[in-house]
Amino acid sequence: MPVELPELAPPGAEPKAPHPIVWMILFVVVMVVGVAMALLTWPNGEPTDTVWFWVRLLGLPALTWCAMFGLRLHYYDQARQRRQAEREVRAADREKRLRFAREPLAVLDYAYVTAPGHADVARQIAGSELALSARTTLAGIDAIRHTALELTEDPEAPGRYRTCFNALLDKLSDAVTAVPNEVPLIVRLQLPDDVDRKDLLQTWQSCWAAKNIRPVSAELLGVEQGAMFLDEWLDICGGPALERATLLVSVQLHDEPTPSSAEAAVGMLLAWAPLAERYGLETRALLHRPVETDASGPDTALSNALLWGETTANEISDLWQAGLSTTDKRALLQAASDMKFGISQTAGLSGVHDVDLAIGHPGVCGGWLDIAFGIEHAAHTGTPQLMAWHEQTLRFAVARVLRTN
Repeated sequence: MPVELPELAPPGAEPKAPHPIVWMILFVVVMVVGVAMALLTWPNGEPTDTVWFWVRLLGLPALTWCAMFGLRLHYYDQARQRRQAEREVRAADREKRLRFAREPLAVLDYAYVTAPGHADVARQIAGSELALSARTTLAGIDAIRHTALELTEDPEAPGRYRTCFNALLDKLSDAVTAVPNEVPLIVRLQLPDDVDRKDLLQTWQSCWAAKNIRPVSAELLGVEQGAMFLDEWLDICGGPALERATLLVSVQLHDEPTPSSAEAAVGMLLAWAPLAERYGLETRALLHRPVETDASGPDTALSNALLWGETTANEISDLWQAGLSTTDKRALLQAASDMKFGISQTAGLSGVHDVDLAIGHPGVCGGWLDIAFGIEHAAHTGTPQLMAWHEQTLRFAVARVLRTN
C-alpha cells in the first residue's frame, strides 16, 4: 500500500502565549480589588503606617497576580514542550518512513520489442523522430494508424507470443543467469485479458526451459495491478520476499489492430537495490517506488514521486507518458507548471515524450514500456526521468542512474 508521511505539526492549535494587554488589565483589576478588600477589611483603629498594612494593601494583590501569571506561563511552557516533543517524534517517524519509501529497485537489465526497433527507441522518441501514421494491417485490411510487430516465427514452434517471449529471453538470459542461485528469483507475466493467459503461461515456461535457466515457475500478474506490484514489493519489511530478484514480462499483440494501437513486448529484471550492491550485480539504473493519484488530482502523487525518487521538480526535464487521456494530460501539465518542473521550462514542451503519439498505445504493457523508455533515456542522459501512465488510475515513477560520490 502507498507510504503515507505524517504531518510534522501535531493536530490541534498551537498553545497561545499569555497576552500582554490582557494580563496588564488583569493586573490592574487584581490590584484594585486587592486594595479595596484591604481597606474594607482593615480593623478600625489599627494604625495604617505599618509594614503589614502596606503588604496587605499592595503586596498581597501583586503576589496574587504574580502567582496567577506564573501558573499561566507554566501551563503554556508545558503545552509548548509537549507539542515540541510530539513534533520531534513525528519528524523521526516521518524520516523513518521517508527512508523506507526511498528504497529503490536496481534495474539489472531490460529489453523491449517494438515496431521501430529493439533498442534506442527512447532516443528516437525524445528527438521527435517517430510519429504514429496510418499503415495497412498485417492482414491487409484498410490502413489505420497503428504499429505492429513483424515477427519471424519458428516453423517448429509457431506463435507470435512465443516469438516475443524468445526475443526477450535472448536479451535478458545473461542478466538472469548472473543472479546467484542463492538469491530468490520470481517471474511475473502481465498479459491481455482477451487471450488464453494460462495457455500463454505454459508457452512461457517452455521458452524458459529451452534457455537452460534455473527452474522458476512464472505467475500471472493482474492487469489492474500492473506496475503497482513494485509498490507492494517495496512494502515488505524484510526477508526473502523483499531480498529477491524479479523478472517482469508483458506482451501486447493484436489479432486485429485498433486505431492508435501498438504491439509491443517488454521485459525487466529488477532486484532490491541493497541486494544487488551486496552481490555486486551490474545495475543499469534505479527505479523508485511508483505512486498513484487519487480523487484530489495529480499534485500530491507527483510530490510523493519526487520525494521517493530523491529528485527535485527542477531536475525533471523529461516526462514519459503512455495511455493518458486528454484530461490526464491537461491536469499533469498544469501540475507540472504549478510545481515548476523542468519540463515546463523546455521550448514547446519538448521534454514531454508521448509514447502513444510516437508508436501507438501499447495496451497492457503500456506502463512497463513507458518505464523502460524512461530507464533507457536516464542511462543515455544521466538525468532523472519521470514516467506517467494510466492503469486504472494515473500513476507515476522516477528512474535515475546511480549517483557517484
